[in-house]
Amino acid sequence: MAGTMRERQPGVWELRVRAGRDPLTGKHRQISRTFRGSGRQASKALARLVTEAQNGSHAGSDKTVGELLDRWIDHLEARGRTPKTIDGYRSLARARLEPALGTVKLRRLTPVQLDDLYQSLLGAGLSPVYVRHCHAALSTALRQAVKWDWIDRSPAERATPPGAMPPEVSPPDAEGISRLISAVEKVDPDMASMLFVAATTGCRRGELCGLRWSDLEVDKATVTVRRSISDTSRGVEVKDPKTHRARRISLDAATVSVLTTHHERVEQRARDIGSELSSEAYIWSQEGDSRTPWKPDRVTDAFRTHRKRADLEHVNFHHLRNFSATTLAGAGVDVRTIAERLGHENPAITLRTYAHFLEATDRQAAEVMGKLALPDLSNTESQSLLPGGGDLAGEEALDGPARNPDAGTDSMHGDRKLSVLDRPVES
Repeated sequence: MAGTMRERQPGVWELRVRAGRDPLTGKHRQISRTFRGSGRQASKALARLVTEAQNGSHAGSDKTVGELLDRWIDHLEARGRTPKTIDGYRSLARARLEPALGTVKLRRLTPVQLDDLYQSLLGAGLSPVYVRHCHAALSTALRQAVKWDWIDRSPAERATPPGAMPPEVSPPDAEGISRLISAVEKVDPDMASMLFVAATTGCRRGELCGLRWSDLEVDKATVTVRRSISDTSRGVEVKDPKTHRARRISLDAATVSVLTTHHERVEQRARDIGSELSSEAYIWSQEGDSRTPWKPDRVTDAFRTHRKRADLEHVNFHHLRNFSATTLAGAGVDVRTIAERLGHENPAITLRTYAHFLEATDRQAAEVMGKLALPDLSNTESQSLLPGGGDLAGEEALDGPARNPDAGTDSMHGDRKLSVLDRPVES
């Protein structure tokens, strides 16, 4: 098997190797590669290319981007990725990636083509975050193509997706949340109770749908998140929480009261149909005996209808989770505790998402430091300690005046009870 090399411009070489005949068409197959370097380096690269062709390493060189995406998604599914994830990738590939790049041969795909795709998606009004999702999918699929020896290098490595700063979280305030829950309670008490628990615990929509009565411990005022519900093309899926581990969340008295009232309501509903409410029944269910959970998409659809009644059409269900997090952050609760309640695997995620709500905590920290019993350096004799003030004034300046008798009082640790909402939902 022979190969040829041609210098297209100084330092840029075109390498070609015949790779036999295609068994289907009978035509000669040819592998080409562009190489940058000296003539000696190009010769070595050509020898490697000949060896790879002889070993059949380039069997996938004629594959298209569309073929790669199909094979990659099937590969993910075989490795156990969730149906929701598979549905998401398939939808993305069919709607955005395959129409633009599906027929392009992998060996012909360039970073410029990827950048052109990203610009066209942005021009169509899609957000930078969405375009970055497209880039992430292509990048992962192309890395897999490299592992399969379909290509030598991923063009996504040299592409330039748009920057995408996460939007600043702006949840409604406590008054808005209370108005929303009160409006919903008048027409749908079950949904109102879910909204209340979402606001006070910060649980995700799917996690709330997955709660069973056995997860609630009224005597300990806790609820344990053990599973999540997801809508897929194959129906409802019960899966682990996002971090794949259970977490226990402490509940305030108002939330326990709301859940107790809701339990009485669904227990009566079960009796009305001649059934009993099992401890393994779901807390929120459309069935009389609560044997099946609410579907997350149903929750979203119902929420969109109810929010109009409170004149909060700009609010989405996830804002209840944001409200819980920002209320805790603004009250000075430490980031690690907030992360554990929200189910963030890494507190850095919590810090990055809610950093601007920690300014109040930072101000409280400054007030605490201001109350420490340190020397008063504001008198005339101590001015030399300030920048540009000359030499140190000696021991007298370091001793300073008498301590402030009020110093050391920590205003952060009073007997103050934080109320997330003004009142519980009336039942």
